[in-house]
Parts: sequence; C-alpha cells; structure tokens
Amino acid sequence: MEYKYLLDIGLIILSVKIFTLITQKIKMPKVLGGLIAGIVLGPAVLNVVQNSTILEALSKVGIILIMFLAGMETSIKKFISNGEKYLVIAAMGVVVPFIMGALFSLIYVQDFKTNLFFGAVITATSVSITVETLIEMKKIKSSVGLAILGAGVVDDVIGILFLTIIINSGNLHVATFLLMILKVLLFFGIAIISGLLLFKIFERIEEKDVKTEQMPTYSIAFALILAFVAEWLGVSGIIGAYIAGLVIGNTERGRKVKGKIDVTVHTIFSPIFFASVGLNLSTLAFEKSVWIFILIFTAVTILSKMIGNGLGARMCKYPKEKALQIGIGMSTRGEVALIMAEEAERINLINNEIFSIVIVTVLLVTLITPILLHYSFKKKNNFEKEILDPDEKVG
Repeated sequence: MEYKYLLDIGLIILSVKIFTLITQKIKMPKVLGGLIAGIVLGPAVLNVVQNSTILEALSKVGIILIMFLAGMETSIKKFISNGEKYLVIAAMGVVVPFIMGALFSLIYVQDFKTNLFFGAVITATSVSITVETLIEMKKIKSSVGLAILGAGVVDDVIGILFLTIIINSGNLHVATFLLMILKVLLFFGIAIISGLLLFKIFERIEEKDVKTEQMPTYSIAFALILAFVAEWLGVSGIIGAYIAGLVIGNTERGRKVKGKIDVTVHTIFSPIFFASVGLNLSTLAFEKSVWIFILIFTAVTILSKMIGNGLGARMCKYPKEKALQIGIGMSTRGEVALIMAEEAERINLINNEIFSIVIVTVLLVTLITPILLHYSFKKKNNFEKEILDPDEKVG
C-alpha cells in the first residue's frame, strides 16, 4: 500500500512513547526506549514495520535536527578555546579503535583488507545518541558534553576520509584523497562565511526587536540547507546542522526559539530516528561462534573508544572521572559505521554476514552506551566542583 507509511509512522511514535515511559520507570535513558521499539517493531521480532525510503528520509532529518539542537546548546567561545583539546581527543579516539578493531577481527577472519575494514568501521563516533542522552541529563553544556561534541565533529571528518578510502579501496589515487580533503575544507569555508552572514542578520533582527514567530522556520531551513551543502561536498550532513546550531544558538533571539524547535524534533523526528536504528536489524539467527565474535567485537568497540578518547582527554588534563565519561560518550556508533558497511558490501569488500555483524554490533553498542553514560554521571564525585570550567553550572 502506498499509504502504509502513515501506519508505520503512527506505530513508531506510539511504541517509542510506550517504551520510553517504561525505560524512565526503571531509571534508564529515554533513548533506550526508542531503540527497543525499533527492534520490536522491525524484522528481527514482530516484522510489522520495515525500513522504507520515507522512514529513512525522516530518520535523516531527525539526526540533522538533533545535532542542530546540540549546536544551539554549545558556546562558540568555549568551543573555539578548546579546539586543540578536541583534536587530541578525536585523534586518540581514531588511532586506538582502528588498531584494536583490526587486531581483534583476526579471531573471526584472516584477510588483510577485511581486518582493515573492521578497524576502520569502529573509528567514527555517532554523537547523535550521546547528545540526546546528555540533553536528557542536562549535561550538554558541561565540560564533558562540550568535549564530546567538539571531538565528535573532528571524529566525523576523519570518519568521512576513512569512508572515501573504503569506497575507492580498489583503485585509490592520491588525487581522489586530496580532492576529498579539499571538499572538506571548502565546506568549512562556506559554513563559516554563511554562518557569519546569518549571525549579522540575526543581530539586525534583534536590534529591530522583530517578533520571533517566524524564527523557528528560518532556523530549521538554515540547518537543512547547510546540511545539504555538507552532504553535497561529501561531508556528513550532521556537521552542517551542528554548525548551523552554533550560529543560531549564540544569538539572543536564537536561544529564545529553541523551545519551539525542541517540541517539533522530540515529538516526531527524534522517535523515528532512534526507532529506525532498531529497524536495521533484520535477523538474530547467527551461529554460536558468530555470536561469540559479535559480543567480543562489541566489547572491543566500546573499550577502544573509552581507552582512546579517555587517554586523549587525560593528555588534555581532564580529571579521571571526566576522561572516562568522555570515553563512554564517544563510544556510540551509528550512521557513519552503517554507511561504511553498506559501501564495503556494495564493492564486495565484505560479505553479507560481516555486514550483519556490523549492524548488530552498532545496535548493541547503541543500547549499552547510554546506560553506561547515565550510570557514570550518577557517581557522587561527579557533583564535585568543575576543574576545567569552574563557572559552569551543573545541570
């Protein structure tokens, strides 16, 4: 039926709400409810909802708007002043997972290119889910939240470069790689120029004291357009959305319209995004040996980021507790890993079983990470005075 997508969207929104209420009752992150709803509704369990072009599009908009809201919560001054730290945290969070993923994959398969794929596929963080958890806990503006967001942007750029290598692994040329880097630099140039222009426009609007009724519309339009430009130039759309949020969220009038945007995102787009991750799981029927490897690889996927990003944070003088929280927060994997897997299967670098292993691993990591992050912030020592941001209020 052409109109079945209406039923699918209705079931997703209703199911996510029900499972979210359940997870809140047992003091678990709301994000978990959305993921479980997708798994239950999807092919792996009830098979009443399947991923479709419409759901995938709405899910993509969901990711973009979640990251847009995250950008609105971020202080540009703090982001720029800590840029070097974010670069170190991101770099360590790529090197360590790449090495650990490649080495531990030898348990399952002994093929050089496949082993490199297993290393590459767990390098890119998906901060969308972490962001939602941090917003829920009112920690998005904390030094840990800012570090996760800042390092996540750098991490995504590195992930895109890895993706370029995988797509062109059969005939990778230096020119192809350099072109990708040039496109990334071009995007950031466009983003900075358009951001500054929009910032000036918002300042003019504030000076004239224009009413804010149309501001949410203009803000969302800017986020989507900048996300499109990012994708067009081969950069992740969520980076474009995040930068759009940075620009708008750092104006007085922009901050005032955040609440209106927030309602739209968390009523429709956010539930569809989180459920769609669960819908990607098509089967749980694996041999025992494959399940053992999946569990080992899931542990490696989480621990590699905790070690890599955590070590990077310690190098930047973050306290042990905060370094651990940053490592946990950077452990989520999502759209970049899934795109890498899809492209690798398309060019016959991996088979369908390895593709399924990556999907299940991403889902397990996505389920586990919010719980670990939630628990890490409950420890008493996290209520102590901030060391890096003494003026920061605890959410």
